[in-house]
Amino acid sequence: MTARLEVIVGPMFSGKTERLIARLHRAQYARKRVRILKPAHDTRTQGSIAARAVNADGSVEVTATLSALMVRNAADFARHLADGAFDVLAVDEAQFFPLDEPMCDSLGWFGRAIRGLLREKARSDLRIIVAGLDMDFTEQPFGPIPGLLAMADHVEKLTGVCMVCGSDDGYISHRIIPGAEQLVVGDAGEYQVRCRACYESVAAVPLRAKRAG
Repeated sequence: MTARLEVIVGPMFSGKTERLIARLHRAQYARKRVRILKPAHDTRTQGSIAARAVNADGSVEVTATLSALMVRNAADFARHLADGAFDVLAVDEAQFFPLDEPMCDSLGWFGRAIRGLLREKARSDLRIIVAGLDMDFTEQPFGPIPGLLAMADHVEKLTGVCMVCGSDDGYISHRIIPGAEQLVVGDAGEYQVRCRACYESVAAVPLRAKRAG
């Protein structure tokens, strides 16, 4: 019996939250106590995690949700976990938890908190599941996710459908609106999933491309 960390990564619309929700449903069926958190920075849905799909017309449809507690900072995180009344801890969109400024490690407060929890509960059956983007729109490591990948006991890396050529090799969420800021919340109106070939072909001059199909 040992605490373990699972990390699900991939670009937007690759099914990360859908996989997370499926795992949580199984845990609930097994009568495990589940606690779900998400960054307050993600304002698309308040009080829940939500799986999304892009329709043929480019609209975004929410396909599944589960209630979640919103986390603004380390104090919120500690308060939500203080009672210890959970067997499974799930965190969605974890890339939005910022690293330190100036950066002192690859984990930030969130990654350090997860590491501390794993150490504290090492001789338990605690299961932590974290989902998020591993790269930002410039192909840079995103927030605490890379550090969590290094600590993880199990990693699942997903791809999405490229919204330019339609291949199943979409690996990055390419931003199609101006701006260099990393933490910009958006959906299909702001980002496109792209494969490596389609991302590289527009890397020098970002432009809006029609979605395949």
